[in-house]
Parts: sequence; structure tokens; C-alpha cells
Amino acid sequence: MKAIFCSALIALTVTPAPAAEDEQSADFMLPYCRLTQKEMSADIKKAANHSRCVGIVEGISQMFNLLEEAQAAGSAQVNPLLCTSIPAGITSEQLVSVVVKYGETFPELTHRPFTVLAMSAMRVAWPCKK
Repeated sequence: MKAIFCSALIALTVTPAPAAEDEQSADFMLPYCRLTQKEMSADIKKAANHSRCVGIVEGISQMFNLLEEAQAAGSAQVNPLLCTSIPAGITSEQLVSVVVKYGETFPELTHRPFTVLAMSAMRVAWPCKK
């Protein structure tokens, strides 16, 4: 009986560990996308996550460009959800800015994966020409 009582007391004193932050979510990534050069210089982890933000956004942009080229060449029929017309010459900073602004405009969507938010932002900013 004493062992059961002690076990119950121990169970009551154990607090659950906080849930790990979802590093794939837009909630996690957007603050890093907003960092200034000074903020990145002060913290290597923040700088690494900012670079991750830029890399993800650039990768999505390149994927959209490849899909657009494949469709134009007639070698693929692109799903309308994957169709954009990102103008030539758009910089990485402009792409990231569009994604950040979209996240600020629609904060209710930031619980979603960052990749999904970034794709949606680019589709809204540069809709398919068809």
C-alpha cells in the first residue's frame, strides 16, 4: 500500500515535458525569415534558420519555374494548384518578402507547414497566366 501511495505521489509531481516546437511550421520559420543582417550576425543558429528559410523559398520558386517550363513545352500538364507565373529577375529577398507578407496577412494559416504557406504566397502573388 505504501508503494502505491509513493508511486501516486511521484506521478503527481512529474510534469510533462513541453511539446517540441514544430520546426516545419510557418509559425517557427517566419520569424527567421524576417531577421536583419545584424540579428543574423549575432546568432549563428538564427542565421542558419534564416538561410533555411531562403533556401526553402528559392527551392519552391525553382520548382514552380520548372513546372511552368514543362507545361509550356507540352511535356507536362500542371495541376492548377502548382501553376504560377513568377516573373524573371525576382530576387530571393523579394520572394521571401512575399512569403512573410502573406504570413502577416493571413496569420491563421501560419500553423501550416512553411512549404505550404510559401507555395500559397507565391501562387497568390504571381497567379498562373492561363
